[in-house]
Amino acid sequence: MNIIATKIISDIRYLMGSTITAPNMYRQIKATFPQSDVYKIFAEPIILEDGVKIAWASPYEGSAVNYQHLSDEDKSLAQDILSGEIGKLINEIKKFDNNEVIDFIYKCIEIPDLNDIYIVNSPEGRHAVITQWGFVNDTPGAEKGLLTKFINIRKIPMKFSVVYNDDLTAAPFEDIVFDIDKKLMSAKSDENGVIVLEKIKENAFVKAFEAAEKDKSVPQTFTCYENGNYTIKVTPKGNMNVIVTDQNSVPQSGVEFLFEHDGITEKAVSNADGRIVINRLRNSTAVAAYQPSETGAKNNLNNFIYNRSTPEYKIVIQVETLQVEVPKTHNMRFKVIDEKNNVIKDAEVIVKYNGITKTLRTDSEGYAELQDVPLGTVVEARAKK
Repeated sequence: MNIIATKIISDIRYLMGSTITAPNMYRQIKATFPQSDVYKIFAEPIILEDGVKIAWASPYEGSAVNYQHLSDEDKSLAQDILSGEIGKLINEIKKFDNNEVIDFIYKCIEIPDLNDIYIVNSPEGRHAVITQWGFVNDTPGAEKGLLTKFINIRKIPMKFSVVYNDDLTAAPFEDIVFDIDKKLMSAKSDENGVIVLEKIKENAFVKAFEAAEKDKSVPQTFTCYENGNYTIKVTPKGNMNVIVTDQNSVPQSGVEFLFEHDGITEKAVSNADGRIVINRLRNSTAVAAYQPSETGAKNNLNNFIYNRSTPEYKIVIQVETLQVEVPKTHNMRFKVIDEKNNVIKDAEVIVKYNGITKTLRTDSEGYAELQDVPLGTVVEARAKK
């Protein structure tokens, strides 16, 4: 027999029957469910030989832990166990078309307080066991029907504010994984960095992780309670702005680069302004940027450590420039007109420069042309009379 608790008889009073008749009541409960083990939620009352104490024994072998001594996580699990096992018990009760039996079992479910709930870690699993069933504390205002409350545990919303851990500003569109009583679920923060989880059991133990976080050994933990305020801190993220230029700082459009980070590779092409944006990088992420080649070589390799406070990153590529030969000579044209501004065709024009004298003749439009004159040369020109 696995005795999990003892109580001095004078410290309790009965709700029905007495400490003397309690063992008979237990046998009656057990006999009520011959084809089921739902009765095992009730600890067996045993009057000790001294007649001063009553012992409560569990049919389950294993260590027993009082509900009040459980961690928040285990309390939440205990509520699940209690809810499930009491639900099974009540479903069995409802099979009886006998109000006396139903009333009898419901009265047995009365317990004084949470100290009368135990979780037994048996080899076959965890089980809920209650002591002092059918009794109430010998104090004013002792609680009744406490255990049945676990059948309808309240479910309430949990509202989380997701923020960056460096400046506590809102973190929009963050993927968060929640572990709620060992059940996983995912959610994404909205544009204001808010996540609302609906219908979470009151007092449930909740863990939160960043979805991209590989090491989940240090979760952020919360307990669900009404009107609670919860904040999830995540690694800062931002957009990496890159500008691609040539060696003369001229932006280069249409240049393809591969960006490696966080185990993935992104392809990007610079826009008309030579810009590339890599979205939502975690702070301190190592980024390798390079141009692909047919041989697999990483041409123009650039390595960065992303910091969201850095406004812009620069990639310089070498671009061949055409050498335009500057002309060393120039052609000069002269127009000959009379006093009435009429052009004079077939007129002779005498030009002198660098010790050279040449005679030019105007065309039908009055123009004469001197070719291949070195730049910067002073030329003297006059029409021959």
